[in-house]
Amino acid sequence: MKNLICISLLFLLSLQVISQSKSQNKGVVSGRVIDENSEAIPYATVSLLNQQAEFVLGAISDEDGYFVIEEAPLETLVLEVSYLGFRKFSAEVPLSKREKKIDVGAIDLAPDAQQLKEIEVTAEKSKYSLRLDKKVFEVGQDVLSQGGSAVEILDQVPLVTVDPGGTIALRGNSQVQILINGRRSGLTMNNALDQIPSANIERVEVITNPSASFDASGSAGIINIVLKKNKDEGFSGQVRAVAGVPAEYQIMPGVNYKNQNINLFGNVRWRYSDYNGIYTTEQETYDGELTSYLSMQEDEDRHDDGRSVYFGGDYYLDDDNSFTLAYYRNETKDTDVTLLDYRLGSNGTDQRVITDGNSEENRSYNQIEANYTHDFETEGEKLSIDFQNDFWDSTKDWLLETEEFSAAGENSRKIRTRSVASSKDYVLQSDYSRPIGEHSRLKVGLKGENRIVSNEYLAELKQTELWENYLGIDNDIDYAERIGAGYIEFGSQWKKIEWQLGLRGEMSAIEIDDAEGSFADSKSYFNLFPSAFASMPLNAKTSIQASYSRRINRPNLWLLYPFQEITDFNMQQIGNPNLDPTYTDGFELALLHMREKTTLSTAAYYKLHNDPFADFLFEQDGGFIAQVINIDQRDELGVELSVKQGVSEFLSISAEINAFHFESKGNHLGKDMSASGKSWTVRAMADLKLPGDLAFSTQFRYNGPEKNALFNYKSATRLDFGLSRDFLDRKLSVGARITNVLDSYRWRLESISSDYKIEQDRSRYGPRFQVNAVYRFNMSERQRIRTQNRGNR
Repeated sequence: MKNLICISLLFLLSLQVISQSKSQNKGVVSGRVIDENSEAIPYATVSLLNQQAEFVLGAISDEDGYFVIEEAPLETLVLEVSYLGFRKFSAEVPLSKREKKIDVGAIDLAPDAQQLKEIEVTAEKSKYSLRLDKKVFEVGQDVLSQGGSAVEILDQVPLVTVDPGGTIALRGNSQVQILINGRRSGLTMNNALDQIPSANIERVEVITNPSASFDASGSAGIINIVLKKNKDEGFSGQVRAVAGVPAEYQIMPGVNYKNQNINLFGNVRWRYSDYNGIYTTEQETYDGELTSYLSMQEDEDRHDDGRSVYFGGDYYLDDDNSFTLAYYRNETKDTDVTLLDYRLGSNGTDQRVITDGNSEENRSYNQIEANYTHDFETEGEKLSIDFQNDFWDSTKDWLLETEEFSAAGENSRKIRTRSVASSKDYVLQSDYSRPIGEHSRLKVGLKGENRIVSNEYLAELKQTELWENYLGIDNDIDYAERIGAGYIEFGSQWKKIEWQLGLRGEMSAIEIDDAEGSFADSKSYFNLFPSAFASMPLNAKTSIQASYSRRINRPNLWLLYPFQEITDFNMQQIGNPNLDPTYTDGFELALLHMREKTTLSTAAYYKLHNDPFADFLFEQDGGFIAQVINIDQRDELGVELSVKQGVSEFLSISAEINAFHFESKGNHLGKDMSASGKSWTVRAMADLKLPGDLAFSTQFRYNGPEKNALFNYKSATRLDFGLSRDFLDRKLSVGARITNVLDSYRWRLESISSDYKIEQDRSRYGPRFQVNAVYRFNMSERQRIRTQNRGNR
């Protein structure tokens, strides 16, 4: 609690110091940057120079192309606007006591074909920027961003980590809400992000303290994946192909067409992939003077066949009204061949158990999106209505054949399981925003969501020629989640301070019901979630911001589901129907400093979690059960630092570090779950331009160890390389990459108590090598500029 008070005082003190800034006899210059087709140009560099051509003040245009420069001296200045691949704009702005505010209107930048030919390869790299309430990672054309999936993209995003088991975390916390185009999706809720190709992703928004306009779910924050839509006039398209070892084959054609009234886009993907996993367990259990041991190795060969289609369109009824409709479908067929080899015994008695498992899973996912947007006569006043329906189903069959060898002889058995799951989700949301005065904005919205998930699970043991129920595992379960929400946000600017306050209310109704009536339960609760943001430029190159938000993390069906899969008889995972939501208060103070070749971002943050989730392990019937539980409290105090440096025209490097200290308190089944410790992550990247127009990229990642009340998670490292080159006047791009070069990205843990000692080493993905190529057709000079600049945004 002392940490909370200190951070709160620091937050308030920083606002007080900021608010005392005075500005007298200063001017304001504003405008909007567009291209020749009136499309906004975001992140253009805007500068004010004096008559001696010396830099005075500057700004960056926002996502809609708008910019505002305040605190300008009252004299005749020169306004310059530049953006890679476009001709520089220059004009005088005569500020004076009589005319302190000048709106230059729309600034139309013209493409510069000659400059396009001279663009350095460093402009193709993915970029990162800091906004009032989020951090934005724009996906570039660098080879490490291409040919993979959303998982590989997230693994490059600052603050985000993907552990060797595929778990995604934000600042080391896996309780993060992942959205697609600002909304929840079945793909994100079912760990199916590897089904989204990286070529479909325009940017990733990292929101550590989300504002009231976002869902309150996710105690760690929000990761919003924004998919690409066509922005260019005329007909164009591309074909992308990938080949790799272990087997990784993809082909993905896509086409776009746009005119003044319609905008059509679509792509199709076929995927054929192999994955090889190796998992080992070394275990000892103690019962008085009796020590039992178990050694297990699991070899897993997974094969995925997948295909997906994504298409849609915008219809512009007039300048003020537009409709959007899009559809996404993904189908996969996964086949797994798993061999589990156990060696176990005690007091000189040895036994060997071999389980040969074969599974097949068929999944389909569908998502329909619709949007209506109306722009009012007042510039910036907008109403949008969104509807989303996603529905998916999955059927998974396991056949487990087990052979047991001991001094008493041999024994065999066959077990089969079937899991059938489906989900339907309906979302309706409306948002309205309007400017108030010159610097203020009001935003309000309503949202309703209804999600229903069902799951059937059956396990059977073969007795002679008949299959009979095994261990009583035969149940159906239904989960219903209904959420109604409303919010209000108001933002304004006072002198240099840009601020925003918000309040969100959510009514949640959760029901879980099973066929046997053993786990039926329902919960309903109403919560308020406030948020606050303040940002101020300290000078033309440095800005500071402070923020606060309250969040909730609701347990999903898979955390509540009380039945277990029985692939590994020694270690099984079951849900907890009594799991309660986690509530989090988060505070953050951040600073961004940008120079011509240097970008520096740093932040200090504090999060207080009440009733947080924690992993729990206990012995049962000669094996172990893993389960997620609630503990009383966990608080985290951390710092992060990110720096990018352009060393020369041929080399740029970047690095980031996130370090945090945590304390947790709680007790479960007589076990003290209190713990304190620290952990950190480090990432370093380098981009190098080589002779022959080759571009080389490398990335190194280190995930530090973390120890809590039950588990000691070991450190892990990863090294990736990539090489690419463009041909045919940038119409053809060819690249190669190898990930996890040293096969060092492994999930390792240790758990020790007075009753047992367990060590696990799990490698889900070994080294992977890929070659990818993309050919673009009917691409105009302007589209080539946009392609080149995509990394710059």
